[in-house]
Amino acid sequence: MLVKASKCPADIMQNVSNFIYMREDFRKENLPRCSSPTEIGRELTASDSWFVFADKQPTAKLVIIAVFKLERAGQTAKLSQLCVNNDDSFDSVISGLRREFGEMRISNLCLRVRPADVARYAANGFERGDTYVRFSRTPAESNMIPILPLTSVAIKDLSVLAKLIYAAYAKTKYSFPDMQSAEEILRATMSGDKGEYLSNASFASGGPPNLVSACLITADAPGDAKIEQLFTHPLYRARGLATTEIAAGMNWLTASGVKSLSAWDRESNDVVRRLLTKMGFRQDQTAVEMFARS
Repeated sequence: MLVKASKCPADIMQNVSNFIYMREDFRKENLPRCSSPTEIGRELTASDSWFVFADKQPTAKLVIIAVFKLERAGQTAKLSQLCVNNDDSFDSVISGLRREFGEMRISNLCLRVRPADVARYAANGFERGDTYVRFSRTPAESNMIPILPLTSVAIKDLSVLAKLIYAAYAKTKYSFPDMQSAEEILRATMSGDKGEYLSNASFASGGPPNLVSACLITADAPGDAKIEQLFTHPLYRARGLATTEIAAGMNWLTASGVKSLSAWDRESNDVVRRLLTKMGFRQDQTAVEMFARS
């Protein structure tokens, strides 16, 4: 059975927290500020993204099989930060997850895994996709002057942003099949499906309806923020717009006491890599996307 960590009873969450705490490598990589089971439980339940995969025994006792983050986009389930209870049962865990998602009418399963685990997933029927890298830094205040007026964007700006992101990815292999698909991606971000949407830290350059670049920021847990979307119209690139949007977002995050800002992007995206590195971000994680039908 699958259940959100935020919906788990206290006794189950205690078992989950202890389970994660004992896996030191996973904890240090994914929950670095948690130094006790209590802190782990607090962080897991603060977000609707964390899920628990458990097996109900004949005695009615739940045995924790795995813990992971989940995003659902249409018929695709995206998993990350998967922690399996027993490595010897890895194959059965993956099989169980594919069965669970199949019953939920999710046809595609996507996981971000460590490069060292690619072979294990390939042996379970997964195909390799893009390699992603994560960049992180502590937010800091900036006096950067915007080139164009900055607008704080909220769900009311969804249709305008959808047109912008659709144009930003047009004529690339990552283009959206239609405007509705572009809108669904943004709705998932701005409605809280990917963590709390921080509208006060999310900015677009220009004034509605003439937005030409945008940076959308979410928070998975207290003190942790993430650049969820960063996109610019092709005609307005290389003008420093994304830099000023990120800087404006960091000003708000700093005033709000946020300790970490991160961003995931494809390893092949040299433009984003140069931008984030120039702004003081440092690469700290690498993951490979693996795909399979559930």
